[in-house]
Amino acid sequence: MKKIGKTWWGRRFIEVLESFTEPGRMARGRQYVGGHRITHWELRGNRIEARIRGRISPYYGIYEEPVYETRIDFATIPEAAWDEAIRHIGEKAGFVSRLLFNEMPDEIEKPLAELGFGLLPHSWKELKTCCTCPDGENPCKHVAGLYYLLAARLDQDPFLLFELRGLPRAELIQRLKATPLGAALASALTEEPSELRSAESFFFRPELIALPEAAPPRDFWRGGKRLPPSVEPSQPAAVSGILIRKGGDYPPFWTRDESFVEVMDAFYEQVRKKAKDWL
Repeated sequence: MKKIGKTWWGRRFIEVLESFTEPGRMARGRQYVGGHRITHWELRGNRIEARIRGRISPYYGIYEEPVYETRIDFATIPEAAWDEAIRHIGEKAGFVSRLLFNEMPDEIEKPLAELGFGLLPHSWKELKTCCTCPDGENPCKHVAGLYYLLAARLDQDPFLLFELRGLPRAELIQRLKATPLGAALASALTEEPSELRSAESFFFRPELIALPEAAPPRDFWRGGKRLPPSVEPSQPAAVSGILIRKGGDYPPFWTRDESFVEVMDAFYEQVRKKAKDWL
């Protein structure tokens, strides 16, 4: 089964939910993420809805594969609290930059906790669930499966946490860009790349200069200028990672368990070392 919770926010989401309930019920729901058991899911504001294929169970009198309607509602954060939270987040360059790069800051919960709320639910009171299956326990395995699906989606898009709490992604970005730090960072992210032009040669060609037909031996051996006593070491070229990091650790096209940003960082490091060896 594909790894779930590859990012810290995906893992933390599952850890918080597992702290609320009996581990066995959550574990039973995990198997519903694979095998195409969840046939459809949709996010509607603070609600996530899904259709989940159940299992045949003669014990419950179910002899044909059923399809259950499953729903989870997250408690939303009041608008006034969001205003204060954006003000706190907007004062920290590390938070703003990582959010604009589609990453969730590790300490994002701290400034929110100071205001008396958090992105992650801290009790079942913040979650309202419903499933048409005959299991009356909460969560049933279908709801638990939907939790694991949500954790996997959070790996790719951490902004789902904000939307489930009442702040859509587009509105969050707009508010962050309205802060002084956000405006400065956004302008750097939206800069148009310079126009690429073809070159005649990969290397710089020496420029020919006119020399006198004859030169005194003294000038020939000493030259017009003294050579520098030392040569400054060459600096490695800075490779911008903006385009790579804008997609986040797990962009939609990336199916591996390793972070796309970390893989590309390692790749560029190998290229840098190879280039250094050649030189």
